[in-house]
Amino acid sequence: MVEDTVLEHLRALHGAQTLAIQSCTVSPPIQHPWGRAYRLVEWSFRHGVESFRRVVPAESTPLQIAEAVMSHVPGRRFCQPGG
Repeated sequence: MVEDTVLEHLRALHGAQTLAIQSCTVSPPIQHPWGRAYRLVEWSFRHGVESFRRVVPAESTPLQIAEAVMSHVPGRRFCQPGG
């Protein structure tokens, strides 16, 4: 599965930082009538109540998805209250 390969790349790229990642899911390619196809990547950390989402191009390799997961995205952070 794509998720397993992404997690392997995360461990290889970032070592101990990825031990905190609890789950990572990658959607199948989604195509709208406009624009490029994309995949939705969602991951969560072991000690956090929130999950994070990122959109990547559908043709992204598992390595590119892992790099996107670990990269910083400037801007606002929106969180839903956990409970």
